[in-house]
Amino acid sequence: MIYPGQNSNRRKQVISALLGSAPALSLLISMLVWPVYSSAQDPALFPRPPELEPAINFWVRVYTEVDTRSGFLHDSQHLNVIYSELSLNRGEIESRRTQIQEDLRVLASGKRDQLTISQREILALWPADVSNQTLRTAASNVRWQLGQSDRFLSGLQRSGAYRQHINNVVRVKELPIELGVLPHVESSFNPGAFSSASAAGMWQFGRATGQRFMRIDHIVDERMDPYTATNAAMSLLEYNYSVLGTWPLALTAYNHGAGGIARAVRDTGTTDIEKIIANYRGRSFGFASRNFYAQFLAVLQVENDARRYFGDVRLNPAPVFREVETDAFIDAEVFARSVGISLEQLRDDNRALRPVVWEGNKRIPAGYVVKVREEVAPAGDLLVMIPDDFKFPVQTPDIAYVVERGDSLSVIARRFNTSVARLAALNQLPSRNRIQIGQRLLLPQDNSSVTRLATAVATDGSYTVRRGDTVSLIAARYGLTEQALLGVNGIQDPHRIYPGQQLRLPGFGDDNVQIAAIEASSVPTPPVQIQFADEIEQAREQPRSQANRLEPAEEVAQVAAQLPPAAVLPDNQELDTPVTDEESLAEALDPVLDLSESNEQLVENLSADPSDYTVARNNTVEVQASETLGHFADWLGIRAWDVRRLNDMAYRDPVIVGKRLSLDFSKINIAEFERKRREFHSNLQQEFFSNYRIQNVEQYQIKRNDNIGAIARNRYSTPIWLLRQYNPELDFNRIQIGQQIVFPLLERVE
Repeated sequence: MIYPGQNSNRRKQVISALLGSAPALSLLISMLVWPVYSSAQDPALFPRPPELEPAINFWVRVYTEVDTRSGFLHDSQHLNVIYSELSLNRGEIESRRTQIQEDLRVLASGKRDQLTISQREILALWPADVSNQTLRTAASNVRWQLGQSDRFLSGLQRSGAYRQHINNVVRVKELPIELGVLPHVESSFNPGAFSSASAAGMWQFGRATGQRFMRIDHIVDERMDPYTATNAAMSLLEYNYSVLGTWPLALTAYNHGAGGIARAVRDTGTTDIEKIIANYRGRSFGFASRNFYAQFLAVLQVENDARRYFGDVRLNPAPVFREVETDAFIDAEVFARSVGISLEQLRDDNRALRPVVWEGNKRIPAGYVVKVREEVAPAGDLLVMIPDDFKFPVQTPDIAYVVERGDSLSVIARRFNTSVARLAALNQLPSRNRIQIGQRLLLPQDNSSVTRLATAVATDGSYTVRRGDTVSLIAARYGLTEQALLGVNGIQDPHRIYPGQQLRLPGFGDDNVQIAAIEASSVPTPPVQIQFADEIEQAREQPRSQANRLEPAEEVAQVAAQLPPAAVLPDNQELDTPVTDEESLAEALDPVLDLSESNEQLVENLSADPSDYTVARNNTVEVQASETLGHFADWLGIRAWDVRRLNDMAYRDPVIVGKRLSLDFSKINIAEFERKRREFHSNLQQEFFSNYRIQNVEQYQIKRNDNIGAIARNRYSTPIWLLRQYNPELDFNRIQIGQQIVFPLLERVE
């Protein structure tokens, strides 16, 4: 990567790409080139603009003066205006807030004489020339901030266990050492932290962003491993910096996403963090995003002067681990018992393993690196201590259910004798209120209802073909590949199956068949996908003949096109309480489509993508990688030829990434077009990162006769859209010999 002191031209190019090529911005760009620093720890890397000092001082007070039993009532826009320090008493807080709001409205009317004591005290907090409009606005901006001093102190103590590892990762990546204080803002160095926005772990990764760098599924969630997540966090910050060009922007993007901050730069025409905070009005750029950089500077100040604020602090020691890579799938309890440690200790030191592993429903994956504390680990090879009879070549199969029309989490939970909370946790659902038709939900394997139903599907590893079945439908139902199903049954023609025929299911029955099927198909043990013939078929609107039956993917797409994609529980309904038949029927007949929540999910999925997917005022768009004229025509509801004609393009003229196209919005509005466009890229990227993880980056210097597309494809296995994310200034038509291009190094997910 390129950092300050290495190549100021690189940063100049990045800023130019973000701001656009408008001549009026050229002076700004020339003024933003960084000087050469002799040290990566130079304070100038993290400037403290005077405009941010009130916010920094506010957060220093929050982290040092008030604990989690108290807090401040303050103005959310002007953080130097603190009205009251109060104990954590909801009634008292709301009463005082109401009084402050009433006093502000009185002051906003222009009254300055015969004021009450409270009104005089409030007025004194504002400049002498404060306007009535400012006070009127302030009445709507009275905010409560909980204190953090005790939490900061606890986090400071906990940080001792991780700081050495964090510093090592920072140094290897040649990043500023100050970045290591970021967990103070995110989680107070708590590796088990969860947020209301579904962020997890010490570094508070969301699922979509985390999957770029880590394994996140129902068996392993590396966000919860503070060591793995540290590497991922520094990779994300490294990426943010390569895209945005300054550390204030890169840090703010850690909270708001590189895509969101890139939009802020484009909208405001500046890379100055204080100007973006003051002027950017993005819908999701709220209090947390506006204050993230100020909070970072505050915790940096507090930690650097911790003795002044907290006295002598004893930091937790860093644990020493022995690490062993498993050579098979092993039950966690067997592993712990074999090496002579408690299951609780093993779980505490291996937080990335999900509850299904500790509950015994899944095994520790083969190839997983298990940590065992040095002080409790026995001498010798730990893997040798585990009996071979307890080492398995395959994972315990999944038991899953495919969501049908009319389902809700509460209905499914009741059907399988579990809870909504359990289903949501097992499937890592971002919203407990929303599931999709065709979505595959894992079921807990520790209750008799699920076990009985799963066994009834294929007790002896066989399946009886029913009317309307196809090979692809059976394979999808049980999570198999068609090739594996055909191969184990010796079937050459996938169209030659008939009702009553007995099929063997690879992955069930004797171990030899199971292992052979896995080796033949080169896929993991397939999940048991439960489809209950009588129950599901009765729920369908009408039977279909063999000739009209759709393939599973087509069926889901057609149903999704006809119906809203989810059943939504009423906001005031307790999720884990029983649902009446009337409520279930209402959900089935009248599911609710919440476009705002759908759009928020798209924004989250594309949070790390700095590409511009918006339509300009002149109805043009910038062409992004993977887009074709066919895509634009489909999103617009017109013909591809109409797009060509509008842009004076001949039939053979290519669509060039980075160029602008004029579009016709006579058939569809701009908001719907942008939603469809983002949905396409969201699905593309989510699918990619379900199969690949970014492990590192590498700089490549262009040589004579190089083809950038061929290099990306053959040497780095990198799609062009990802290459462009790491190089937002890259112009594929003007690549020069000697030019440095950043390539992400990818690892395929097993």
